[in-house]
Amino acid sequence: MSKFLLAVCACGLLLSSAFAEEKSPDQRREESKQIVEGLPKMNWARVVASGTNQRIGFFYAVNPDCSANGDINIRVTKQPEHGTVETAAATDFPSFERENIRYRCNQQKVPGQQVNYKSAEKYIGSDALELLVVFPGGFGQEVHLNIDVR
Repeated sequence: MSKFLLAVCACGLLLSSAFAEEKSPDQRREESKQIVEGLPKMNWARVVASGTNQRIGFFYAVNPDCSANGDINIRVTKQPEHGTVETAAATDFPSFERENIRYRCNQQKVPGQQVNYKSAEKYIGSDALELLVVFPGGFGQEVHLNIDVR
């Protein structure tokens, strides 16, 4: 009986590898495109006083001990039509939810990247821009910002 069970297990192992599907280079390339296209998309709205340089975003990545987790790369993928956008290294308070292991980091400033927007002088109206934010470890998100300039 034990020889029979051993033979059945060995057969099962051999057959399982025979049914495994090997992916072609084209299939792997298509899957990698889906991962890039599958970035989380955030939509934010901000109100900015006309002609003033205003912080409209702060991005950070920290370890549970609140130390920096690595560099954040921010790319402006769509420039605003009625103003300018710039990024700069900065420190500020994070905003982790209470359930997050990093919640205690909210009590101190952490390093990150700040995004600033300044409208053209005396411009009043709507503007928009888009960012690609790449975090340490290969995580990223796309951010669309609608800006109400007043």
